[in-house]
Amino acid sequence: MAQSPERPPYSTLEVSERDPETYQKEVLQYPDHSIPQAVPLEQAAAGATQSFYSPESAKEVINPPQNVYAGAGALPVYKDPNGVVYQNAPAYPNGAGYPTGPGYGDVTAYPNSAYPNSAYPNSTYPNSTYPTSTGSPVESNAYGTSPLTTTEHGSQYPPPDEKAAPAATICGLPKKTFFILLGVGIVVIALVAGLAGGLASKNNNGSNAADQSGSSGSSSGSGSGNPKDPASTNSTEKLILDNSKITASNWTDPNGVVHRTVFFQDAYNSIIARRWDSDSKSWTTNNLTELMAATTMPLNPQPGTPLASASMDHNPTFETHVWFTDPGNIIRSMASFDALNRPDSWDNDTLDGAVLETWPGGQLAAMWQRCWGADCNGTWVVAYQRPEGAIKTANSSTWATATVAVESRDVAANSSLAIIPQLRGPWLDRLELVSERVNSDRTGSMRLTNYNDTWNGADQRVTELQSDIPLPSPTQQFAATKWANWTQGLYIALLKGGEIQGNHWDGRQMNAINSFKFNSGPENNFTAIAMSPDAMFYGISNDEILEYSLDTNDPSNFNYVGRVFP
Repeated sequence: MAQSPERPPYSTLEVSERDPETYQKEVLQYPDHSIPQAVPLEQAAAGATQSFYSPESAKEVINPPQNVYAGAGALPVYKDPNGVVYQNAPAYPNGAGYPTGPGYGDVTAYPNSAYPNSAYPNSTYPNSTYPTSTGSPVESNAYGTSPLTTTEHGSQYPPPDEKAAPAATICGLPKKTFFILLGVGIVVIALVAGLAGGLASKNNNGSNAADQSGSSGSSSGSGSGNPKDPASTNSTEKLILDNSKITASNWTDPNGVVHRTVFFQDAYNSIIARRWDSDSKSWTTNNLTELMAATTMPLNPQPGTPLASASMDHNPTFETHVWFTDPGNIIRSMASFDALNRPDSWDNDTLDGAVLETWPGGQLAAMWQRCWGADCNGTWVVAYQRPEGAIKTANSSTWATATVAVESRDVAANSSLAIIPQLRGPWLDRLELVSERVNSDRTGSMRLTNYNDTWNGADQRVTELQSDIPLPSPTQQFAATKWANWTQGLYIALLKGGEIQGNHWDGRQMNAINSFKFNSGPENNFTAIAMSPDAMFYGISNDEILEYSLDTNDPSNFNYVGRVFP
């Protein structure tokens, strides 16, 4: 029980049912004798309303003999107010801090003692060191000379033969000593941590700064050449989910500043957005799962969920969206609806309540489709594989009425997907869809299907990209990008085992590329890949996300730019 700061308690009562002598045991805590205390039972019976502590009521009686008093309920002689001993007992010497009681008038009875002698009846303790009492005060010299007089003791401490409350300790140490040692320990730990942090910062600052400033370059420039940020090897903690996918998008604001966003899943299954702009030239992080955790619509992505993203830069509207699937294989979405002014603000995109179910383990692809004119914002398009096998595209004009793009007979189960805008004259209102078709029980082919106002007859507008590639697997992914004002394109596939193959559309014909070079940068072993529409490549390799720019003069080359994460 907490003690009052104004009036701390002066004693505690420990109640026992052993006998009348000990059923109240008072343990003193240096009481202030000028304050009225609880009335002992024998005085309350006599009509008293308050009492001051005297040595008699303050003393402890511990383990008395069971038959010390004759008869049940009989009071001992020294406590009987009608007894001769009680009325003729001498008082305590002055100066001991106790008021003179009515029954103790003779203050000279104990000339050399700091302790009042009790008038107990004949003792039944054998071999006791105390003399037998006959009802009258014991001679003061029976105990010898007291080591201290009442003056030497002072009135603020209890007599030496009474038990003082033990000093409070923490971990066996007095409180003051404990807190002094604790303070010294905290200071030492802070100094050691500060020194270690300073040394680590000094060692890594140069490489970190180079990596941050060099990350995200132009599509035709060469990378920074920084092989690896040492900070990435300072910890063995897993940072990226083993089967995480990756997606990327870009947009440009009215001031010409380029913005890029990369999405992936961290080791805790959270969806992470890493944002970069050409003004600050640094990456910032938004944990979308954490942002929504305390809302009525928390995110629950399935581990290794397919990811797709797209951005809109139709002034004054600037948005970035990401799509993923929940454990029930239903498509969900998050969006930054004001990416220009509030890039850290993300909200659920409800897709107008549409329930878009995917093939378990199927992939997603997304893009922003511009209007054929300049008087509208265009629409968001998401491609996915239905449980029956067909590839459908849903768009934001009518999310719930998805359209079949590729019939189930023409697509492999769990096909990888990629989607990219395509020019039609001066307008960027068409699109191209990349998927896989089964050739045999062991191989398939990577194919490009064109959308031309409608998907009707799309099977007649198909271009073969890569033939005899492995059948779909969880690690197989497609990606696509455009450059030169959307007149040239690159379509690539990450195949099982980390091999990358692809095709380059040079504006006139399709050219196969059987191998790619990733110049500079760390050794790579990509488990997931993505490309943004502005010819930037991103890959997850060795628990890192690496960024490369496409060499548009030789599309078989990627130049290292920097590390996106961590």
